[in-house]
Amino acid sequence: MISLYQRLIRWLFQRLYHEFAWSYDLIAWLVSGGYWQRWVLAALPALRGRVLELGCGPGYLQRALAARPGVAGLDASPAMLRRAARFTNRLVRADARRLPFADASFDTVCATFPAEYILDPATHAEIRRVLAPDGQLVIVDGGRLEGGYGRLIDVIYRLIWLGRNPRDLPESITFGDVRLRVQRVTIGHSSVLVLTGRPHESGSER
Repeated sequence: MISLYQRLIRWLFQRLYHEFAWSYDLIAWLVSGGYWQRWVLAALPALRGRVLELGCGPGYLQRALAARPGVAGLDASPAMLRRAARFTNRLVRADARRLPFADASFDTVCATFPAEYILDPATHAEIRRVLAPDGQLVIVDGGRLEGGYGRLIDVIYRLIWLGRNPRDLPESITFGDVRLRVQRVTIGHSSVLVLTGRPHESGSER
């Protein structure tokens, strides 16, 4: 039964990223109490050099990076890429598990509120491959609202993800062979997690 429930949730999210992409902004606004775009932009201080954004969605971060050279946005959804094209033409339709870029092409790989592809070992390997030797990975996730509305959203989150609580997170997270440091950043009456790490830092600890 749990497996069936999880498949249903995944199916609904797929619809949101494809044929219902037109409703993405409204739903994101509702679940974040209006903070969604500000949560996404929390990645900006950590981004440096040539930046690849995985799962660029409707293009909020791409808009903020439009003046920077060496930036690319990638998504598997044509509908999302059409929305992101409002802000930039540096977009690529592809799967994060098969990145169409040369080795060491980027100084930063970034993903904001990524879907399950981010957990795939093939994604981890591709990120390592396209990162420069001193490159870094940045992930933004775990948005949290304070107050009564925030508690309501936490309940909905636990119902959707079967008990996982966005408030229960460690100080660091292992991502493939990279250890990501976790920082909770306050934004208005909310906060979001910014996770950062460099592959060579993890290697030096062995």
